[in-house]
Amino acid sequence: MADLISGFKMFGKAPYEQVDSRVFTEVIIDGIRNEEKIYGPVFTATLIKYALRAVAKLTGEEPSKEIKTLDELAEYLISKSDKYPPYYIVIWAQFVTEKKLEGHLGAGERVMDIGISKRVMASDGDLRSELIKGDLGNVILKFYQTVVELKIAPLEMGYKKNEDGTVDVLHRDCFLLDGCQLSLNASLSKRPDGRQVCGFAASACQYLRKATGHDWDYTVLVFDKPHCIAKCYTL
Repeated sequence: MADLISGFKMFGKAPYEQVDSRVFTEVIIDGIRNEEKIYGPVFTATLIKYALRAVAKLTGEEPSKEIKTLDELAEYLISKSDKYPPYYIVIWAQFVTEKKLEGHLGAGERVMDIGISKRVMASDGDLRSELIKGDLGNVILKFYQTVVELKIAPLEMGYKKNEDGTVDVLHRDCFLLDGCQLSLNASLSKRPDGRQVCGFAASACQYLRKATGHDWDYTVLVFDKPHCIAKCYTL
């Protein structure tokens, strides 16, 4: 496994073993609100329907009252955190809903990523100053420090700069790994060109965009326990 992380500059480990389920669920819900602006109320209603179906299938339980809003859905899912990770349900429902409406993960997924990143970057100030003080590594470090503070980060993260200007981002023991595998098995978490979706790589790209003024995208290079690696590059 040492060969896999050769050449990567690794940051310190997160000071916790479990993520904050409430914070991460709310961050994802923020991203979904962005999608609602594009698709309208039908998107939210459909997503809630699929989320509740998933809960019923997993637990055999139905909500005691009708759930109509994303805030109500978040509270209901978080109340069941002892039975399953609520963020898994939200992400699963988002994948299913977008594929129902678009046929694949496309523009909506990118809009969701932007919405999620807005919440994460809200207190980070001028990321361009981080770039000026050092290099792209400082921006990736700032991203990791922020998600650690929110208690939604993988246990460890690092980066490697490449000669062609791209940046490889590595994260270890990501708590989304099992959910990503389930989504891949169900052919849900792939973009139109077949590339795999990765929420953390997408958020890192939004940080790089804010710091450099250029759009960034990513391609997952390694997806396996305990490491994932994504290549980030300018468009």
